[in-house]
Amino acid sequence: MSYSRFFRALMSMLACLAVFAALGSGANASNSAGSTGTKAGSPAKIETKGRKGPVVLKVADYSVNFGGRFRLRGKSGRLTRGHIRIQSSNGNGWQTIRKVKTDGSGHFSVKVAARTRAALRAVAGDGHRSKIRHVTVIGQIRLDRPERYVKLGRSLRVSGVVLPRGSRVVRLRVRGQGTVSTRSRASGRFVLSFRPRENGDFSYRVQAGKSSRSTGDFSLFRRFSALRPGHASYYGPGLYGNGVACGGTLTPTTRGVANKYLPCGTRVTLQYGGRTVVARVIDRGPYVAGRDWDLTEQTKKDLGFGGVGVVWTNK
Repeated sequence: MSYSRFFRALMSMLACLAVFAALGSGANASNSAGSTGTKAGSPAKIETKGRKGPVVLKVADYSVNFGGRFRLRGKSGRLTRGHIRIQSSNGNGWQTIRKVKTDGSGHFSVKVAARTRAALRAVAGDGHRSKIRHVTVIGQIRLDRPERYVKLGRSLRVSGVVLPRGSRVVRLRVRGQGTVSTRSRASGRFVLSFRPRENGDFSYRVQAGKSSRSTGDFSLFRRFSALRPGHASYYGPGLYGNGVACGGTLTPTTRGVANKYLPCGTRVTLQYGGRTVVARVIDRGPYVAGRDWDLTEQTKKDLGFGGVGVVWTNK
């Protein structure tokens, strides 16, 4: 091969290598540009920019009485001031109930009303969410002013409202006597009636069943007296200064009753007309057939009792 032919062949090879090198450089540049474009358009990279940690929600009290407040605190995961949304769900989707400001460290603290059992979460502005926290509302029973005395043959009426309002089973339990039940209305109102079978002093309380919005609950114990009729008379004039069977001296201001069987000191509730008096057994009597009680002069005056008649008592 002549020198000129060898030189031309070498130049052709160099030219081909230059073309291949140019094509490879263009492809690398294109790949680099495409990769850069993907990073720039990636939502994940935008969302995590500046984030220092997860969104955290902490609940101080996981169960609160209806009308109270759940105490919440946590952090947004960013070391800047901003906002966090507190969302609630009771099975019908998430709803924002509060929007809270965060401090320079991303921390927040807030109280939300306890109206219904729900799931809570905190949502940051970039869409990051905390773990879900489940909270429970403790139901309440608000009783109307109760009846204190019920005559045998009539019924004790107990009414009130359950909170949160709604229809649920409500029971009245009278200790040693039994239970009656009803359902509250949609407004939460209820009325219960209980007819005592015997005279005496009884305690009771109301129980409301649980609902989808809250737990069940019991009211505080209340008391009532079931009264029976009894024939009574009074004594005193001509006997003042004399001793009484249970000890002491009878005077015009002595409040008490005489009974043949009850132990001395027994508290007796007496009702006559619209008046009610509580007196203790201080003496024995009466010894007239058909009569159950002898009232002292003071007890007679307190009741507005005429002299001989029927009084209603718990004993």
